[in-house]
Amino acid sequence: MSGYADILTKNLRNWIYLKENSAYGRRIANSKLRTKRVLARNGVSVPKLIAVFKSQTDVFQFAWEKLNDNFVVKPASSSGGEGILVVRKRAKWAGEWFLMDGRKVDIAYLRFHCLDILQGQFNVRGTQDKVFIEERIKIHPKFLRFTKLGTPDVRVIVYNHVPVMAMLRIPTEESKGKANLHQGAIGLGIDLATGITTYGVHNGRLINKIYDRKRKKPVKINGIRVPFWRKILETAILCQEAIPGLRFLGVDLVLDKEKGPVVLELNARPGLSIQICNRAGLRRRLERVSGLKIRSVAHGIRVAQTLFGESFVDRVTQDGEIKVLDPLEPVKISGFEQGKRKRVELMAKIDTGAYRSSIDQELAQELGLLRPDNILYYRHYRSALGRRHRRPVIGLTLWIKGRKIITAANVTDRHRLRTKILIGRKDLKGFMVRID
Repeated sequence: MSGYADILTKNLRNWIYLKENSAYGRRIANSKLRTKRVLARNGVSVPKLIAVFKSQTDVFQFAWEKLNDNFVVKPASSSGGEGILVVRKRAKWAGEWFLMDGRKVDIAYLRFHCLDILQGQFNVRGTQDKVFIEERIKIHPKFLRFTKLGTPDVRVIVYNHVPVMAMLRIPTEESKGKANLHQGAIGLGIDLATGITTYGVHNGRLINKIYDRKRKKPVKINGIRVPFWRKILETAILCQEAIPGLRFLGVDLVLDKEKGPVVLELNARPGLSIQICNRAGLRRRLERVSGLKIRSVAHGIRVAQTLFGESFVDRVTQDGEIKVLDPLEPVKISGFEQGKRKRVELMAKIDTGAYRSSIDQELAQELGLLRPDNILYYRHYRSALGRRHRRPVIGLTLWIKGRKIITAANVTDRHRLRTKILIGRKDLKGFMVRID
């Protein structure tokens, strides 16, 4: 877990980052109905809207008997999953359905529930509300094995057009089919670089295994690959672009087995338990991207995967053997030649005294790594003579002892040095370094 200084507390979230969200942006996020409409206008995939109720007359005039399986009844303004009814399938008789928690309900029950919503029972402000019915997303086969009730979803925290942290939320019987950690759902941290789960939390406690209904036994939390991962990150950034007034937000998505990522809702004040799921703090991550100028969606994804990727895939697949590195070690670097990817092998200096890796400017230029879309940002520094300079920080993919590492590297002048690349301790996790 990160140090205490890395953790984003509720006070810091409220005093600093929530204030960056405009009143207009918060109003949209606080209304699931307005969120759906704004995102749909901007080309972001959302569940199909079936009906909207603004009055008691709308509720009683609606043809409930024509509804098929798989629909959801939601308040337009609620939090924590309150007031949401998820219908799983039809019952034997017309006008009756089974909810995700196994309860059987009829038209009268649904009508009275909608009336409660209209009166503001689940509204965060206690005022009158609206009701809407939308399609229920068909769960992706990848996740059928981990849940008996409900649909798992992915939450991505986005700040300044960069995804900074993500988790997979898996409903349980305890949570009654809802993907809400406070109601008993399971939360799994996700490595931003690979889309692979890392750590797990249930009811505030760290867990190492989850029950696999297909294998009929508990399996390790780490190593579950989330499908459509790049598309998920892209969709999360597009949500912020659709509502510029939300500079800090949580995006909740589900994975439809046919459509891919679909946005359920936006959260203008996302919870902080995602830090426990990832064993990492949000504060330092938010500070690192605060002043960056993100040029495009692709640039935002590149920054996220390079700065915050854990290369957890390597730790998941390793066989327990500890890899030992010499002070000078051969590495392979991914570059470009005439627009095509190529790998170059060269000797690198392994230096645990340096935090970040660095690469020679001429070599970076030769390998096509100084392309504008690969420059993440610039670091400003002052030379020994007092002159101000700025160094580009680029995305770099390299292999050490067969292990793939995606990282950010400083571009410096190393033409007089023995090696053209230096590997810092940030990229040496899981290795041992031999001392001469």
